[in-house]
Amino acid sequence: MRRAAVVALGLVAVFALAAPVRAQVFEKVDRYDVEIVIEDDGALTITETIRYDFGSAPDRHGIIREIPTEFRYDDTYDRVYPLTVLSVTASGGASADYAVEHPGGGITSIKIGDPDRTTTGTHTYVIRYRVDAALNGFPDHVELYWNAIGDEWDVPIGGASATVRAPAPIQRIACYTGYQGSVLPCEKAASDGATARFAEKDLQPYEGMTVVVSLPKGAVPKPVAQLEERWSPTRAFAVNRSTGAASGGLLVLAVGGIGYLIWRTGRDRRWRGGQVDQVLGNPTDESQSVPLLEGGASAPVEFAPPEELRPGQIGTLMDERANTLDVTATIVDLAVRGYLLIQEIPKEGLFGKADWTLIRLEKGDEDLLTYERRLLNGLFQDGTEVTLSSLKSTFAKRLEGVEESLYVDAVTRGWFIARPDKVRTTWNRRGWLLLLAGLGLTFVLARWTHWGLVGLPVIVAGLLLVWFDRLMPARTPKGTAALRRVRGFRTVIETAETHMSRWAEEENVFTRFLPYAIVFGCTEKWAKAFEGLAREQDTSWYLSPRPFIYTEFADSMDGFAVSSGGMLASVPAASGSSGFGGGGFSGGGGGGGGGGSW
Repeated sequence: MRRAAVVALGLVAVFALAAPVRAQVFEKVDRYDVEIVIEDDGALTITETIRYDFGSAPDRHGIIREIPTEFRYDDTYDRVYPLTVLSVTASGGASADYAVEHPGGGITSIKIGDPDRTTTGTHTYVIRYRVDAALNGFPDHVELYWNAIGDEWDVPIGGASATVRAPAPIQRIACYTGYQGSVLPCEKAASDGATARFAEKDLQPYEGMTVVVSLPKGAVPKPVAQLEERWSPTRAFAVNRSTGAASGGLLVLAVGGIGYLIWRTGRDRRWRGGQVDQVLGNPTDESQSVPLLEGGASAPVEFAPPEELRPGQIGTLMDERANTLDVTATIVDLAVRGYLLIQEIPKEGLFGKADWTLIRLEKGDEDLLTYERRLLNGLFQDGTEVTLSSLKSTFAKRLEGVEESLYVDAVTRGWFIARPDKVRTTWNRRGWLLLLAGLGLTFVLARWTHWGLVGLPVIVAGLLLVWFDRLMPARTPKGTAALRRVRGFRTVIETAETHMSRWAEEENVFTRFLPYAIVFGCTEKWAKAFEGLAREQDTSWYLSPRPFIYTEFADSMDGFAVSSGGMLASVPAASGSSGFGGGGFSGGGGGGGGGGSW
């Protein structure tokens, strides 16, 4: 007996230490009386009278009543109890202002009080509200199974009662009290005709009182539970004959539509006729889209850049992009042509990096194209001598200007229907809009229907359009003709070893065409082709501490191209069972919840 007393005292001490602050200031509910009126239409009109003692709790404004209005019904549905607050009153000058909130989790919260006023002492709050679809229907009776006093109050309740008034004689009653799941009977439970009364002297925090009342069948219209299907990915994206057929068909249309769009919009144009007409034009100037299997058609070889095109122009024409490789090749080309010197600075130490100094020469720029002049002035904006590494994180803006000039040059020459960069940007934006529309459609369908699968093809279409925006720029017949001639020149550069006899007597052909080899990505092949050529090459535009060897010089050019491309482009760092028999227990019905002060 003594041991039991010691254990009990220990538990009391533990709970006292762990109790929330409000328990230490003696907040409590003195009385909690509930009246439930079952209306003729089966709805409930509930009046709760709560006499709340704030004790010495500081800074309290009123109380909060939280009422569950959504319960799990089965594996698929939740049962919903629509609740409408009718009125709130308060005694003793306490504020009766209230706000109805829905914090989630199937809870309706009634927050009573004024945030600009505090309250102390004891006040009585009367909350009146209506609940629909709360009764349960059975073959032989109608039943109210209701948590009159919820088991989520964190303060003690001194005395509790519940009165149920029905539109017909009450057949059976039951009442459970205690913690969630308790089957202990209430202290008092009695019925008289159409009225049932229940009472419990004392409830500890988190103890509740649940009442069960049975009415004869037909006393009210047949109860129908209001159910809402619980969301789940498997139901939102249900795969069945209807959703599968619809989404599959839409996917075919989406993919086919994007393919057709690319086919119609992104194909190059060429002049009609044979290869000569396709390159030089036909008398009638007739053109057509380039056939599918003719995209890589070749042209007769060219032993010099067609129409004296510059490396940057050729690079832009070939891949429809003005990029850093085109700019790097242009720097080398300007050096070869005498506008600047490139001086190699060997790396120091095992982990050092090579660098280059660019030195502007006094040659005038009257013969330069706009993008070349813009590049030259951009490189030497701060003086006539600059290291490549010093341009890192500072040249990016100027680089954009050079690339823009290359695009303008390509369109001015009539190679493209519109600027390739702007065409890509336009279709990329359309793709993102389509993707966002698909995401929105999928969300709506998945949130409120089982047809979420049908929105996915729209997302796929948007992604395809974003991914394949690079295929949308289209060349004009003139651009296609120039491209074929450029391909003929590239073939010569790539197979230079077979044409050495043609260049045996030409001076400086190696360095003159080296910038084009950089653009074509075949610097090493170009260098190896000249290894056996005894003729000296003019490399005075590139100052290196090492003696000239073709392959080593090509390696230096590749290193310069890679380094300059990275440095010039770099930018600064910057989520209802029954309540009777063995099926009933405290907290097992509708309603309930709890509350407290705030």
